[in-house]
Amino acid sequence: MTTHLYCVMPQDDAPAVPAGLSGLAGAAVRAISVDGFVAWVSDVARGVRVSYDGVRAHDAVVEAALETGSTPVPARFGQRFDDDDACAAAIASRAASVESVLADLQGYVEMTLIVTPSTKRMLHDLDPVLPETIEADTPGSGRKYLETLRKREMATGSVRHAIDEIARVLSDAVGRLVRRVVVHDTVTPLPLRTISHLVARDDVGEYRVAVAGVQTGREFRFLVIGPRAPYSFSALRDGGGPHGMKLAD
Repeated sequence: MTTHLYCVMPQDDAPAVPAGLSGLAGAAVRAISVDGFVAWVSDVARGVRVSYDGVRAHDAVVEAALETGSTPVPARFGQRFDDDDACAAAIASRAASVESVLADLQGYVEMTLIVTPSTKRMLHDLDPVLPETIEADTPGSGRKYLETLRKREMATGSVRHAIDEIARVLSDAVGRLVRRVVVHDTVTPLPLRTISHLVARDDVGEYRVAVAGVQTGREFRFLVIGPRAPYSFSALRDGGGPHGMKLAD
């Protein structure tokens, strides 16, 4: 068995693990103390592969920690150690950095905005080339549709520029409520923007109202995700990324 790390919280304010809370593969979640911190962990068999269900189980534990009222520093999914002692040693070896991130995030949550073109907008941009390039009855027409959209967008950038403007308006609307911002890299072939904001828990309601007041028209839409644990803001100062604290390879 190995020790899977979910998150770390300050020991002074660390809540008890909720009764019956389970993590990866249904394993019971428990707390271990490490030099002023409390880490939530569980036992996981060696060789367990990354899966969608595993990521969901990991996030469910982190969100359970957030619901206690404390702000956890989420660990990047897949941080596993030979045993509890090895996990504790890894945290202790970066104690100053972990403490700094914990102090910085207390009382804050992550809100994320995803801005995308609507189906109406995509059809509008494809209309001049749709009849001659895509026949709906032919195999693979859906894939060709998306590829045509991608190539057209690469050539014109019209959707990208419009999304940039909407993202700017949204950011201006919530700017006074936002402490830090992370703009995520786009990993899909279609244009979209994903922006995460670090917001005080007490300001979440006001944040939602501010976002709801932005009009994007029928050609674009945006999705608000959160409040959630601040994955995008949990990188340690000596390394990491926008997906949680990284302590192990």
